[in-house]
Amino acid sequence: MADYISFNVGQGIQAQSGTWYNNVQHLGTGGNSVVFLVHATSGPHIGVLFALKVFFKVSAPERRERFLEEISFLQRCDHPSVMRVYDSGVFHINYPQPQDHPFVIADYLPLRLYDVMRSGTATIPERVSYARQLLSALHYLSSLDPQVIHRDIKPQNIFVKGGSCVLGDFGLMKLLDGENELDREIFKESIEPGMPFFYRTPDLVAYARGESGITVKSDVFQLGLVLAELFTGRNPARRPKDVLDPVDLELLGKIPGSLSGAIATLINRMLRMDTGKRPSVDELLKPWEGIFESAVEKSHELDGRVL
Repeated sequence: MADYISFNVGQGIQAQSGTWYNNVQHLGTGGNSVVFLVHATSGPHIGVLFALKVFFKVSAPERRERFLEEISFLQRCDHPSVMRVYDSGVFHINYPQPQDHPFVIADYLPLRLYDVMRSGTATIPERVSYARQLLSALHYLSSLDPQVIHRDIKPQNIFVKGGSCVLGDFGLMKLLDGENELDREIFKESIEPGMPFFYRTPDLVAYARGESGITVKSDVFQLGLVLAELFTGRNPARRPKDVLDPVDLELLGKIPGSLSGAIATLINRMLRMDTGKRPSVDELLKPWEGIFESAVEKSHELDGRVL
Protein backbone atom coordinates (compact mmCIF):
# COMPACT_ATOMS: atom_id res chain seq x y z
CA MET A 1 0.00 0.00 0.00
CA ALA A 2 1.46 3.34 -1.07
CA ASP A 3 1.88 6.18 1.44
CA TYR A 4 0.14 9.03 -0.30
CA ILE A 5 -2.03 12.03 0.46
CA SER A 6 -3.19 15.00 -1.60
CA PHE A 7 -4.87 18.03 -0.04
CA ASN A 8 -5.05 21.06 -2.31
CA VAL A 9 -5.12 24.73 -1.32
CA GLY A 10 -8.75 25.77 -0.83
CA GLN A 11 -9.91 22.18 -0.43
CA GLY A 12 -12.15 21.51 2.57
CA ILE A 13 -12.23 18.70 5.10
CA GLN A 14 -15.00 17.92 7.59
CA ALA A 15 -14.15 16.82 11.12
CA GLN A 16 -16.08 14.50 13.40
CA SER A 17 -17.76 17.51 15.04
CA GLY A 18 -19.27 18.52 11.70
CA THR A 19 -17.04 21.60 11.38
CA TRP A 20 -15.43 22.26 8.00
CA TYR A 21 -11.79 23.36 7.63
CA ASN A 22 -10.24 24.71 4.41
CA ASN A 23 -6.58 24.28 3.47
CA VAL A 24 -4.52 27.50 3.42
CA GLN A 25 -1.05 26.05 2.88
CA HIS A 26 1.27 23.12 3.52
CA LEU A 27 3.36 23.58 6.69
CA GLY A 28 5.57 20.51 6.82
CA THR A 29 5.96 16.74 6.45
CA GLY A 30 7.29 14.31 9.05
CA GLY A 31 7.90 10.58 9.11
CA ASN A 32 4.25 9.75 9.78
CA SER A 33 2.15 12.81 9.06
CA VAL A 34 1.66 15.96 7.01
CA VAL A 35 0.73 19.29 8.59
CA PHE A 36 -1.38 21.96 6.90
CA LEU A 37 -2.53 25.43 7.92
CA VAL A 38 -6.32 25.50 7.77
CA HIS A 39 -9.10 27.88 8.76
CA ALA A 40 -12.49 26.95 10.17
CA THR A 41 -15.31 27.81 7.74
CA SER A 42 -18.14 26.75 10.04
CA GLY A 43 -18.80 25.86 13.64
CA PRO A 44 -18.01 27.74 16.88
CA HIS A 45 -14.45 28.66 15.83
CA ILE A 46 -15.29 29.98 12.35
CA GLY A 47 -12.51 32.20 10.98
CA VAL A 48 -9.83 30.83 13.33
CA LEU A 49 -6.56 29.38 12.00
CA PHE A 50 -5.57 25.86 13.09
CA ALA A 51 -2.93 23.24 12.35
CA LEU A 52 -4.28 20.14 10.61
CA LYS A 53 -2.10 17.07 11.18
CA VAL A 54 -2.95 14.18 8.84
CA PHE A 55 -1.50 10.69 9.18
CA PHE A 56 -0.27 9.35 5.83
CA LYS A 57 1.99 6.35 6.66
CA VAL A 58 -0.69 3.80 5.73
CA SER A 59 1.95 1.13 5.06
CA ALA A 60 2.69 1.00 8.81
CA PRO A 61 -0.49 0.09 10.75
CA GLU A 62 1.37 0.09 14.07
CA ARG A 63 2.25 3.75 13.50
CA ARG A 64 -1.39 4.50 12.75
CA GLU A 65 -2.30 3.04 16.13
CA ARG A 66 0.25 5.26 17.84
CA PHE A 67 -1.12 8.30 15.97
CA LEU A 68 -4.63 7.47 17.17
CA GLU A 69 -3.30 7.02 20.70
CA GLU A 70 -1.68 10.45 20.50
CA ILE A 71 -4.97 12.04 19.39
CA SER A 72 -6.94 10.28 22.13
CA PHE A 73 -4.40 11.31 24.77
CA LEU A 74 -4.28 14.98 23.75
CA GLN A 75 -8.07 15.18 23.66
CA ARG A 76 -8.08 14.15 27.34
CA CYS A 77 -5.35 16.60 28.36
CA ASP A 78 -6.14 19.75 30.26
CA HIS A 79 -2.97 21.74 30.83
CA PRO A 80 -2.04 25.11 29.27
CA SER A 81 1.53 23.97 28.56
CA VAL A 82 0.44 20.84 26.66
CA MET A 83 -0.67 21.10 23.02
CA ARG A 84 -4.43 21.54 22.78
CA VAL A 85 -6.55 19.50 20.37
CA TYR A 86 -9.91 20.85 19.18
CA ASP A 87 -11.22 18.33 16.68
CA SER A 88 -10.42 15.13 14.82
CA GLY A 89 -11.71 12.95 12.02
CA VAL A 90 -10.83 10.77 9.06
CA PHE A 91 -9.74 12.07 5.63
CA HIS A 92 -11.00 9.82 2.83
CA ILE A 93 -9.19 9.76 -0.52
CA ASN A 94 -9.98 7.60 -3.56
CA TYR A 95 -6.91 8.09 -5.76
CA PRO A 96 -4.63 6.30 -6.57
CA GLN A 97 -6.52 3.86 -4.29
CA PRO A 98 -9.11 4.18 -1.51
CA GLN A 99 -7.45 5.16 1.79
CA ASP A 100 -8.54 6.52 5.16
CA HIS A 101 -6.23 8.94 6.95
CA PRO A 102 -6.98 9.96 10.56
CA PHE A 103 -6.36 13.62 11.33
CA VAL A 104 -6.35 16.03 14.24
CA ILE A 105 -7.08 19.77 14.50
CA ALA A 106 -4.77 21.56 16.93
CA ASP A 107 -3.57 25.05 17.84
CA TYR A 108 -1.62 26.79 15.09
CA LEU A 109 1.62 27.77 16.78
CA PRO A 110 4.15 28.85 14.13
CA LEU A 111 6.87 30.03 16.52
CA ARG A 112 9.01 27.22 17.95
CA LEU A 113 11.41 27.42 20.86
CA TYR A 114 14.01 26.48 18.23
CA ASP A 115 13.29 29.78 16.44
CA VAL A 116 13.48 31.74 19.70
CA MET A 117 16.86 30.16 20.46
CA ARG A 118 18.22 31.04 17.03
CA SER A 119 17.07 34.65 17.33
CA GLY A 120 18.83 35.09 20.68
CA THR A 121 16.29 37.73 21.70
CA ALA A 122 14.73 36.04 24.76
CA THR A 123 15.52 37.71 28.09
CA ILE A 124 16.63 35.75 31.15
CA PRO A 125 13.19 36.13 32.81
CA GLU A 126 11.55 34.84 29.63
CA ARG A 127 13.89 31.85 29.48
CA VAL A 128 13.30 31.02 33.14
CA SER A 129 9.56 31.34 32.57
CA TYR A 130 9.79 28.88 29.65
CA ALA A 131 11.70 26.47 31.88
CA ARG A 132 9.05 26.64 34.59
CA GLN A 133 6.17 26.15 32.14
CA LEU A 134 7.81 23.09 30.60
CA LEU A 135 8.48 21.65 34.04
CA SER A 136 4.81 22.24 34.83
CA ALA A 137 3.89 20.24 31.72
CA LEU A 138 6.16 17.37 32.86
CA HIS A 139 4.65 17.60 36.35
CA TYR A 140 1.20 17.16 34.77
CA LEU A 141 2.32 14.18 32.66
CA SER A 142 3.95 12.47 35.65
CA SER A 143 0.81 12.97 37.77
CA LEU A 144 -1.42 11.07 35.33
CA ASP A 145 -2.40 7.44 35.86
CA PRO A 146 -0.60 5.81 34.15
CA GLN A 147 2.29 8.25 34.02
CA VAL A 148 3.33 9.53 30.58
CA ILE A 149 6.86 9.94 29.22
CA HIS A 150 7.12 12.29 26.25
CA ARG A 151 10.50 10.97 24.92
CA ASP A 152 10.77 13.60 22.16
CA ILE A 153 11.46 16.85 24.00
CA LYS A 154 13.48 19.07 21.70
CA PRO A 155 13.31 22.75 20.64
CA GLN A 156 11.46 21.85 17.42
CA ASN A 157 8.61 20.26 19.43
CA ILE A 158 8.16 23.17 21.85
CA PHE A 159 6.08 26.17 20.80
CA VAL A 160 5.96 29.76 21.99
CA LYS A 161 2.82 31.89 21.95
CA GLY A 162 3.30 35.30 23.51
CA GLY A 163 4.69 34.57 26.95
CA SER A 164 3.40 31.00 26.92
CA CYS A 165 5.41 27.86 26.19
CA VAL A 166 3.64 24.72 24.92
CA LEU A 167 4.93 21.14 24.65
CA GLY A 168 3.72 19.39 21.49
CA ASP A 169 4.26 16.35 19.25
CA PHE A 170 3.43 13.38 21.48
CA GLY A 171 4.04 10.80 18.74
CA LEU A 172 6.73 8.99 20.76
CA MET A 173 4.99 9.20 24.12
CA LYS A 174 4.95 6.13 26.34
CA LEU A 175 2.39 5.25 28.97
CA LEU A 176 4.01 3.56 31.97
CA ASP A 177 1.54 0.68 31.87
CA GLY A 178 4.05 -2.19 31.89
CA GLU A 179 3.88 -3.01 28.16
CA ASN A 180 7.59 -2.65 27.55
CA GLU A 181 8.29 -5.43 25.08
CA LEU A 182 5.71 -4.35 22.49
CA ASP A 183 6.85 -0.77 22.91
CA ARG A 184 10.49 -1.72 22.28
CA GLU A 185 9.57 -3.24 18.91
CA ILE A 186 7.81 -0.05 17.79
CA PHE A 187 10.71 1.88 19.31
CA LYS A 188 13.19 0.10 17.02
CA GLU A 189 11.03 0.60 13.94
CA SER A 190 10.72 4.36 14.31
CA ILE A 191 12.81 6.65 12.10
CA GLU A 192 14.89 7.68 15.10
CA PRO A 193 14.67 4.74 17.55
CA GLY A 194 12.26 6.30 19.99
CA MET A 195 14.38 9.36 20.63
CA PRO A 196 15.64 12.51 18.87
CA PHE A 197 19.24 12.05 17.73
CA PHE A 198 20.63 15.18 19.43
CA TYR A 199 18.51 14.96 22.58
CA ARG A 200 19.09 11.39 23.69
CA THR A 201 19.03 10.37 27.33
CA PRO A 202 20.99 7.54 29.00
CA ASP A 203 17.63 6.11 30.05
CA LEU A 204 16.31 5.95 26.47
CA VAL A 205 19.51 4.35 25.19
CA ALA A 206 19.44 1.68 27.91
CA TYR A 207 15.74 1.07 27.26
CA ALA A 208 16.25 0.72 23.50
CA ARG A 209 19.04 -1.78 24.15
CA GLY A 210 16.74 -3.80 26.40
CA GLU A 211 19.01 -3.22 29.40
CA SER A 212 16.52 -1.51 31.72
CA GLY A 213 13.10 0.01 32.09
CA ILE A 214 12.35 3.70 31.83
CA THR A 215 10.87 6.33 34.13
CA VAL A 216 9.62 9.90 33.89
CA LYS A 217 13.09 11.06 34.92
CA SER A 218 14.16 10.49 31.31
CA ASP A 219 12.10 13.55 30.38
CA VAL A 220 13.90 15.52 33.11
CA PHE A 221 17.25 14.78 31.45
CA GLN A 222 15.91 15.58 27.98
CA LEU A 223 14.48 18.89 29.17
CA GLY A 224 17.84 19.57 30.82
CA LEU A 225 19.52 19.37 27.41
CA VAL A 226 16.97 21.78 25.95
CA LEU A 227 17.40 24.24 28.83
CA ALA A 228 21.19 24.03 28.55
CA GLU A 229 20.87 25.09 24.92
CA LEU A 230 18.28 27.75 25.79
CA PHE A 231 20.54 29.44 28.36
CA THR A 232 24.00 28.86 26.81
CA GLY A 233 23.27 28.64 23.08
CA ARG A 234 24.79 25.16 22.88
CA ASN A 235 23.54 21.62 23.45
CA PRO A 236 26.13 19.91 25.70
CA ALA A 237 25.45 16.43 24.27
CA ARG A 238 28.32 15.23 22.07
CA ARG A 239 27.27 13.95 18.65
CA PRO A 240 27.22 10.13 18.66
CA LYS A 241 28.23 7.88 15.78
CA ASP A 242 25.20 5.70 16.44
CA VAL A 243 21.92 6.56 18.17
CA LEU A 244 22.50 3.72 20.66
CA ASP A 245 25.99 4.90 21.69
CA PRO A 246 26.36 5.95 25.35
CA VAL A 247 25.34 9.55 26.03
CA ASP A 248 28.38 11.78 26.54
CA LEU A 249 28.21 15.40 27.71
CA GLU A 250 30.56 18.34 27.45
CA LEU A 251 30.78 20.91 30.23
CA LEU A 252 27.90 23.35 30.36
CA GLY A 253 28.54 26.55 28.42
CA LYS A 254 28.54 30.04 29.89
CA ILE A 255 25.23 31.45 31.12
CA PRO A 256 24.94 35.26 31.12
CA GLY A 257 23.67 37.30 34.05
CA SER A 258 23.87 37.34 37.84
CA LEU A 259 21.67 34.23 38.17
CA SER A 260 24.04 32.09 36.10
CA GLY A 261 25.34 30.05 39.03
CA ALA A 262 21.91 29.02 40.30
CA ILE A 263 20.66 28.22 36.79
CA ALA A 264 23.77 26.16 35.94
CA THR A 265 23.43 24.21 39.19
CA LEU A 266 19.86 23.21 38.42
CA ILE A 267 20.59 22.26 34.81
CA ASN A 268 23.58 20.15 35.87
CA ARG A 269 21.37 18.35 38.40
CA MET A 270 18.86 17.60 35.62
CA LEU A 271 21.70 16.17 33.50
CA ARG A 272 22.94 13.62 36.04
CA MET A 273 23.52 10.27 34.33
CA ASP A 274 22.44 8.29 37.40
CA THR A 275 18.64 8.37 37.62
CA GLY A 276 18.88 7.74 41.35
CA LYS A 277 20.76 11.02 41.77
CA ARG A 278 18.76 12.94 39.17
CA PRO A 279 15.97 15.03 40.76
CA SER A 280 12.31 14.47 40.01
CA VAL A 281 10.14 17.19 38.50
CA ASP A 282 8.60 17.84 41.91
CA GLU A 283 12.05 18.47 43.38
CA LEU A 284 12.84 20.98 40.63
CA LEU A 285 9.71 23.11 40.69
CA LYS A 286 10.51 25.06 43.86
CA PRO A 287 14.14 25.93 43.02
CA TRP A 288 13.15 27.14 39.54
CA GLU A 289 10.38 29.21 41.13
CA GLY A 290 13.00 30.86 43.35
CA ILE A 291 15.13 31.71 40.32
CA PHE A 292 12.11 33.16 38.52
CA GLU A 293 11.23 35.36 41.49
CA SER A 294 14.82 36.64 41.62
CA ALA A 295 14.76 37.28 37.86
CA VAL A 296 11.50 39.21 38.22
CA GLU A 297 12.95 41.36 41.00
CA LYS A 298 16.14 42.16 39.08
CA SER A 299 14.21 42.87 35.88
CA HIS A 300 11.99 45.38 37.68
CA GLU A 301 15.06 47.06 39.13
CA LEU A 302 16.70 47.41 35.73
CA ASP A 303 13.81 47.86 33.29
CA GLY A 304 10.68 48.43 35.35
CA ARG A 305 9.03 45.43 33.70
CA VAL A 306 9.49 41.67 33.23
CA LEU A 307 7.93 40.30 30.04
